[in-house]
Amino acid sequence: MAHVKLHAFLALSIAATSFGCSNGKGPVAPPPTANAQQFAPYQGGYRLPVDGEWKVARTHYGAKNDQAYAVDLIAAADTPRSKRNADYPTYGQAIVADGPGVIATVVDGVAENEPGQVNNYEMHGNFVVIDHRNGEYSLFAHFIPGTIRVRVGEVVGMGQLLGQCGNSGHSTMAHLHWQVMNNLAAHRAAGVPIRLLPYNKNGSLTAEPLQKGDRVSPAK
Repeated sequence: MAHVKLHAFLALSIAATSFGCSNGKGPVAPPPTANAQQFAPYQGGYRLPVDGEWKVARTHYGAKNDQAYAVDLIAAADTPRSKRNADYPTYGQAIVADGPGVIATVVDGVAENEPGQVNNYEMHGNFVVIDHRNGEYSLFAHFIPGTIRVRVGEVVGMGQLLGQCGNSGHSTMAHLHWQVMNNLAAHRAAGVPIRLLPYNKNGSLTAEPLQKGDRVSPAK
């Protein structure tokens, strides 16, 4: 198993195995930065965490866990049949913060899958969790290893680059798994409906929930 570099803004009582940590040690809980301590709870809605036009490949609506309102997004361009991640239009696309908050969890170092194969050990692969300080946490999964550009305790703004979309974790091809939940630890969380800011959906401006097949882009 690839060595996983895990930094989590967690109490030490949470087991490392919950995050697919391969070194057998508990997660490190560094003190938050001064800016993080001063950060006010976010009260607004969330923007799409991507730029340009994307397509909703799947929704997880109805799940009885943290994924109850999760969505999977891919680039709107045609998806090829290939064994090379780099051939997929979604691969390497920028993933950005859906709203302001404090970086609570960063997992990096999970090897990527060959398209069509699945990693059943690290569910989210390389991922980031933002604490919006309002009781809601956004999780972004399946980054390319080594591309995550934020660190635990860092205050981020809406639209700030988090990393590049990849194919790590429980994933058969490059895509973004995005969810909002009510607990930092996904295995303890319930999904939260995503309060979307207005965005472009199939050519019209809306704030309705995302649905499978929708072509979407952030409002300008």
